[in-house]
Amino acid sequence: MTACTDSAAPCVGHACSSGDAKVTDPEGGQIIFEHMTFDTETAAVFKLPAGVNTATRVMAYFMSAQTPDFNKLPDPGVCNNLETTHGWPLFVGTPHTDLDVGTLTISGKNAAGTAVSFDVPKAPSSMHADQIGRPHDIFYQVVTPDAPTLLKNDSFYDVKFGGSATVPATTFQQAIYLAAEYTSVQNPGLNDNGPLQATADFPVSWTAGNSATQPPPAQLVAGAVLGVTWLLDVTGSPTHMCVVPATANGFTIPKETIAEYKVVAAARGLATDKAIMLRNAIAHQVVRLPLTTGAATNKRRIDMISLACWVQLMDVQ
Repeated sequence: MTACTDSAAPCVGHACSSGDAKVTDPEGGQIIFEHMTFDTETAAVFKLPAGVNTATRVMAYFMSAQTPDFNKLPDPGVCNNLETTHGWPLFVGTPHTDLDVGTLTISGKNAAGTAVSFDVPKAPSSMHADQIGRPHDIFYQVVTPDAPTLLKNDSFYDVKFGGSATVPATTFQQAIYLAAEYTSVQNPGLNDNGPLQATADFPVSWTAGNSATQPPPAQLVAGAVLGVTWLLDVTGSPTHMCVVPATANGFTIPKETIAEYKVVAAARGLATDKAIMLRNAIAHQVVRLPLTTGAATNKRRIDMISLACWVQLMDVQ
């Protein structure tokens, strides 16, 4: 990957970052931190209480080794087929060495401006994949209904590891920035079902919010908040990731991508006439993975990825 600092053009994709950890470092894990807003159908799948259509979701894992060391980062301006590229952030190398970081705690403010702190529990040993299908022996995951009770858009969160034999107790201050929520989504509206058709391009749009307190561009991978449109299969596992700046306020899903989705869903043994579509404002930061031993030579990154996310079920033809 070329460094964005070598060009006067603004960085749009995941090609650059600055600081001690870089997105070009070997992968050492990630935290996906989501403010989710659901349509009626997906709210029912998540079993949200009556009258609630938002939730906080956190998924995390950490690794000291994987083969290969890198999974392909998405290209900007196109719909990346994660299945054919084995692309980040869906795929994990095989083999890989999972790490226990002890307790995982996130602290910040909720929508009322009150200080909050919550733990992300370790998944039971009987579970070997997270909610989007990534296989791990050790991972962390939680879903909490009513996102405003824990989250405040356009604000920062600290991440704390309690520590273990392999990872020291560590606090990453302002490691996660949650971007401003889209003020609305259009074409389709949140409760519209499409359809997505393999014979026609499908434009989607949104109205970006004002991420007034976002980190300096050098601290964000791609230098800005991204607007990402995803296609997921009916289990919630991504198939395609389409990346533009959030301020683009829209993206057109090519008909070829919709046709690819049907092929991927069929190969996974899943329904091809339904898809989950997401529209996200994403902020991506990276920090160095701390290790009790070997940190000087095994320099790996942790991806801190926040998503202000709109979720809806779509018909596919």
